[in-house]
Amino acid sequence: MSSEISSAADSADPQIPPHPMYTKEPRASFTPQSVDPETKKSAPTEEYFIFRPSVVQQAVQNLRGSLSEDEDGQIQSSWILAQISHWGTEREVLAFLCERSLLICYYNFLEMGSCRLFRIPLNFIDTVIWGPLTYPKMALNKREGNALQVKWDKLRAPPSFLSWWNPWTEDLSYVNLVQHPGVTAQEDLRDMCQLEQFKEKLLEMVNVAHQSSPLPGRANGALLLTRPVPIDTSIGLVSFVNSKVQLGYAKPRWGFGF
Repeated sequence: MSSEISSAADSADPQIPPHPMYTKEPRASFTPQSVDPETKKSAPTEEYFIFRPSVVQQAVQNLRGSLSEDEDGQIQSSWILAQISHWGTEREVLAFLCERSLLICYYNFLEMGSCRLFRIPLNFIDTVIWGPLTYPKMALNKREGNALQVKWDKLRAPPSFLSWWNPWTEDLSYVNLVQHPGVTAQEDLRDMCQLEQFKEKLLEMVNVAHQSSPLPGRANGALLLTRPVPIDTSIGLVSFVNSKVQLGYAKPRWGFGF
């Protein structure tokens, strides 16, 4: 049998070159070829956790159980905004316009829970100010763009000196809302970030609440003022650091998420 194989090999046409993949010593000079097939690139991860798929939907669903049917009524719309304090620090919030109240929610988007709700009855709101943010000349951090200041007790006395210098004070009769700095490619979430649309919807619902549940001795409706919204920080070192690092927003930083 071996002699037959040898004779067959000897009778092979010497003009036919050997196959390139089967050299005389294939293992001595063989190197596997590297192939880079084309792959479909996945969509980039959103910079802010709040814009990642299903995060807002899950947060809204979790918060529904915290609402009071008597005090709030049904949720009419939900919004992705940011709050700017009297010290100039920012923090992202979920805002809910309900039948009888405006809810400002400070939600932990890392743990998907452990939130705080700030409830403002719609018929308490008496003044809405819309205009650009203004800062003292010495302020280090100056955010551009319009802000919405919602006031619910224009007759309240100004806050005390200690309250004013407390960055966590809640002894203020207003809240400043600004547009979230993030940009998302998701159309439905992008609509939730429109501050001017939120203003129009808020005024509409406030006027309805004043008509259905008027407060004794108060005007039936909110006064809309178009003027600058002042941030009365002096130098604003805290707000400068907060703004540069965006501590008030849940996002990945240096390989960590906080």
